Amino acid sequence: MDATLLDQISVFEAIGIVIAFVLGGIFKGILGLGVPVIAVPVIADAISIVLAIILISVPSVVPNIYQVWIYRHHADPDIRLLPLGIASIVGSGLGILTLTWADPAVLTQLLGLILWLYMGFRALKPSFQLSRQIARWTNAPAGFLAGLAGGLTGVSAPVILVYLMSLRLPKETFILTISWYFIAMGGGQFLWLIQADLMTWPLFLWSTSSLIPIFVGMWIGTRIGPYISKQRFEQLILVMMAFMGTKLLFNL
Repeated sequence: MDATLLDQISVFEAIGIVIAFVLGGIFKGILGLGVPVIAVPVIADAISIVLAIILISVPSVVPNIYQVWIYRHHADPDIRLLPLGIASIVGSGLGILTLTWADPAVLTQLLGLILWLYMGFRALKPSFQLSRQIARWTNAPAGFLAGLAGGLTGVSAPVILVYLMSLRLPKETFILTISWYFIAMGGGQFLWLIQADLMTWPLFLWSTSSLIPIFVGMWIGTRIGPYISKQRFEQLILVMMAFMGTKLLFNL
């Protein structure tokens, strides 16, 4: 992957990418996710999905370390973070290894369909919640599937969101868990990108520079977050899921 591809970006597209990173940071500060969801489609539209996955690799890890530290006292013993993280690394590796030849279009639409099916199910059964026993034994499968989706499409949030929303976790525990997942998945994805000769030093520097607008957005989001109730928090997550589902399903 040649960093000179970035020269193809127009001034307006560059501004759009920066704005996407800021908005992603705001949602990250409030909800614990948002950067890849918003930034990947914008970058992919400007150049390519492969470059989007590469540029999002550093932001997929560093901001989450900060959020894991903030919410470190809100861990749920039934959510086994280590199996979740290891399985996501394996899944993302498999996805990255097939990224250079597989067409992710069908999988992308499937992810959108999964989101909408879950939201439809949630509307019919608003009180549905996975039991703690099921939660303990589904950490690894959920992590693997989410990592696989992330490696192939750059967006792993649909799978991990369906899983975590089904657990009905407290807001702080939700942010801690999904941030831990993104550290593991993003870190593994970064190593797989190097292994696949897709990550270069110029692209790494570009990816790192995106942390500036992201942290600006997170600074804003973390100051808004404490004023949002658990009910409003879940509503915002569902809005994010609806946005993702529509965009993925209809390739907008």
